Amino acid sequence: MNQRVLLVNPWIYDFSAYDFWLKPIGLLFLANSLRKQGFEVRFLDLVDNSSLPLEIKAHLKKRADGRGKFYAEEVSKPAPLKSIPRRFKRYGVPPKIAEQIIQQIPSPSAIFLGTTMTYWCYGYRETIRFLREKFPKIPIIAGGLYVTICAEHSRNNLGADFYCAGDYEQNLKPILKELFGFEAELLSPEALKLPLELYSKLEYGIVLTGRGCPYHCKYCLSSKLHPKLKRKPVEMVIDEIIWQGKELGLQNIAFYDDALLLEPEKHILKILEGVVKEKVKLKFHTPNGLHLKPMSQELANLMKRAGFETIRFGLETQDPIRQKELGEKAQLEDLERALGYLKNAGYEPSQIGVYLLAGLPGQTAVEVERDIRAVKKLGARPYLSEYSPIPGTELWEKSLKTARYPIEEPLFQNCSLLPCAHPSLTPQKLTELKALCRD
Repeated sequence: MNQRVLLVNPWIYDFSAYDFWLKPIGLLFLANSLRKQGFEVRFLDLVDNSSLPLEIKAHLKKRADGRGKFYAEEVSKPAPLKSIPRRFKRYGVPPKIAEQIIQQIPSPSAIFLGTTMTYWCYGYRETIRFLREKFPKIPIIAGGLYVTICAEHSRNNLGADFYCAGDYEQNLKPILKELFGFEAELLSPEALKLPLELYSKLEYGIVLTGRGCPYHCKYCLSSKLHPKLKRKPVEMVIDEIIWQGKELGLQNIAFYDDALLLEPEKHILKILEGVVKEKVKLKFHTPNGLHLKPMSQELANLMKRAGFETIRFGLETQDPIRQKELGEKAQLEDLERALGYLKNAGYEPSQIGVYLLAGLPGQTAVEVERDIRAVKKLGARPYLSEYSPIPGTELWEKSLKTARYPIEEPLFQNCSLLPCAHPSLTPQKLTELKALCRD
């Protein structure tokens, strides 16, 4: 087979965006799966800074751990957001530079795109329009979480030729058969390495050791999309981490798992033992938030030896009533216990970050402040995570009743708008609470 395909990570259109170890992980897995079926794969990440001229990159601050700013240009707001008194931006490669890159890419047989955040749909649509101008006769296939959970909206707004909702390994097959006339056997992410070599330059690596989560948090969709844990073999994970460190020369690696620490004796303990044995100096980061209950002294010791540097836990709230309402994933006692283990392993409590939700339906500013002070009392660093209402979650119906915007429109599901916040949690109050987290 000599079919050429192009995979594109769309521009982000938003009020704010930051490279918090952000890579299009689903699109990358699809790229490798298609390559193993004989496709010639070209990959274009429109938010990646490596394609920018040096004079632009020089002004973009990067941290030693790889995090940093995206290049951004202010653009007109889409009609639903016109009344929001904030600047709206396109994050990523300027269109003129994107055009130059596209001109160097031979015409593909098909174009695949995907995105995660539902409220990034406007950037998704603008990217498809851009690609349609350059490749008017080439079929465009849209996938990702937005297409999966906002099926009708995506089909009415994106302008793609095909839509692949859900996991590509099952649902992309009929589309490929229609386009190329053969039955594709697409490997799942659990059987694949991320093809990070598709990037010309990388500031950090990423790893997904498995998908799914057995918890049923009412604000989250993970357990509905993948109710059972599906994991890569331990040796495959170790090999991938060592490959990123040795072959790609990366020092910082972020885990993307939703449930990295669950069943630790079967998974993460063995992975970290393997990494330590290889004696590769790496720094690991956990932006998605770790579960508290599986923490043990053995695990904390191994995390320290392996090089875990950015440790973030998901507590969400310390309020018992709110915890029960959300799913009772963890209690304050679990955090206190975990901090003890990590302190014994050599971490300072201030090195440990704890995510707290803000802007939940009915959640007052006073409640959020109590949560912050409870975490700080234990010595950890609280981080506020603004609630984003997600269609299909158990909290969606309650969100609809309390929302200050018509959140059926995905643009209003943007967490930075505090779409479902209590009247007491104003933008000014949120700023004050974030300052309290830092003090």
